[in-house]
Amino acid sequence: MEKILVAHDGSDVSNRALLEGAKLAQRFAASLTVVSAIPNLCFLGVPVDCSTIEQVYRAETEGILEGVKAKLREQGIVGEMVVLEGSPADVIVDYAREKGMDVIVVGSTGKHATRRTILGSVSSKIIAHAPCQVLVVR
Repeated sequence: MEKILVAHDGSDVSNRALLEGAKLAQRFAASLTVVSAIPNLCFLGVPVDCSTIEQVYRAETEGILEGVKAKLREQGIVGEMVVLEGSPADVIVDYAREKGMDVIVVGSTGKHATRRTILGSVSSKIIAHAPCQVLVVR
């Protein structure tokens, strides 16, 4: 195992996925890439200036990834932080395929899950279409 991708959306579950991904990276001396996806709001029919909302969303996402980078640094891990645009599951799977990732680590649910959700739509789609192994963290 040489390349690990962690899907991160800022949720508690994605933080747990990050910890598992970091453990794997240390254990296998693998590279670690943390990916966060920003949905393209202009295609969601948002009736306002979506470019401004996307800028705010991007700034928030980049801020979260800076925090992730600092957490990893505390553990002696240098990870690459990547912000992608588009449908989260699609862009994460495409990125994993393009970069030849060996495993994707993803939280079982994301930011908008209810207490009863077992597996979120993004993680479910990643599992179904990933070009590599997927580790799902609860």
